[in-house]
Order: sequence, then structure tokens, then C-alpha cells
Amino acid sequence: MATSAQDLLAENPVFAAASPEARQRLITGSRQRSFAAGDPIIVEGQDAESVYALQEGAVRVFHLSPKGEEVVVKLFRAPAIFGEAEALGGMPHQEHVSALVDSRVLIMPLGAIVRLLRDVPECALRLLVDVSARLAIAAYNEKSLAFHPLTIRLANYLLDYAAWTNPPGALEVRIALTQDEMAAAVAGTRRSVAKDVIAWQEEGILERRGKHYVLRDVEALRRFSDGGRLELTYKLLEQRMKRLG
Repeated sequence: MATSAQDLLAENPVFAAASPEARQRLITGSRQRSFAAGDPIIVEGQDAESVYALQEGAVRVFHLSPKGEEVVVKLFRAPAIFGEAEALGGMPHQEHVSALVDSRVLIMPLGAIVRLLRDVPECALRLLVDVSARLAIAAYNEKSLAFHPLTIRLANYLLDYAAWTNPPGALEVRIALTQDEMAAAVAGTRRSVAKDVIAWQEEGILERRGKHYVLRDVEALRRFSDGGRLELTYKLLEQRMKRLG
């Protein structure tokens, strides 16, 4: 398993196009930080002076209302990049980001990123594709919040959460969320969430384990989701990159 900063950065599809020397220059001017599950990484409104490369773990991106209500807009699992839109655009951060699980992040100064993008045009193109994919996901999520009933939004979110917080091929798919956390993520009420959760428990789709749940039937839950949805999760579109030449 790759553990060095150089190897971890090479696994990111955007930075894989750079030479080892270019990646090392980026690493030398950056700093690594580890975050425990639940730790804040970015706070909405703070100055955006860095770009973040998620090297290990997973994060969630969300909005927070003055009343403390949360709406999750994206989930990322390593390797991923975030915070670059505000940093490159010269504006404060527009979203909160926190660790979904224990995570490791490389925090890169904006100047170092700009130099890399100028020196390695392929990295710039890959970053553009990456940002475009996330923009499409954010646009889909806005539409979902506006038009989809809570049952669809909840099913979408639980499928995404399960996919990014459980290892591939896991024998038991855990959803380490309370009903309050589910409600916050999909901009719903706990009562509405409880109604769906109870119904899914009765159908054998979910099983209660203390405060959390086990997803027993993924395909059955998919029937309640939006069949044409864009997942809150994302990955760089390698096939799209090949088509672009």
C-alpha cells in the first residue's frame, strides 16, 4: 500500500499527469494533516488560500444554516481534490467540509497549484474535467432538493453513504448514521425520515444496530432512489479524458 506523500499524490488522477519532480515541488511547499472522523477541514466563509488533496479517507461537503441545519451536497473519497474553485476564483469558501472517516489531506498553497497548472497543461485539463463533474453533481443535488420527495433523497443519500464508507465487497454494509443525521443530510425532518426508515426495516432493507443501521438489501433500496441520479460521490472521468484526446 502506498504511504509516502509522493506515492499518494501520484494516485490522484489530476496529479498523475505531472512528473515525480513536479509533484515533489508541490509536496515540498505543502503540508499534510490528519483528521479524525467528524473533524472540520474547511469552514464556510474562511479565506480560500489553499487547495486540498484528499489522500486517504473520505469527506463530506455540506451547507449549514444559521439554525444549525445541515444539507450534504457532495461526498468525496480519496483520491480527490476540493477547495480549488474558491481558491482559484479568489473568494471565501462557500461550503463546510468535514472528515467522514479518519482522513489524510495534503494542503497545497494556491501559488504552488497555479505554477503546476501552468507548467503541466495536462494537469490543468484533468482538473477542469474533475471540476466539471463535481459541478454537474452539485446542480443535480439542487434539483433533487427542489423537486424530489424526501424518500428519494434519503434513498439516494444512504446508497452514496454506504458506497463510500464501506470497503468494496464488504460482507456487512454499515450505515453509521442516526435518524437525526440522516434528516440533516437531506434537509428533512426526523419524523419524515423515521417513517421511511421504519418502513424499510419492515421490508428487511435496513436493520437497526444500536443507534446505527445495516443495509441488508442494496438493490431493494435502489428501487426507492432516483434511477437517473448523479451520485453525490464522484471520480475523475478517465474514459472522458481519453475521448478528449
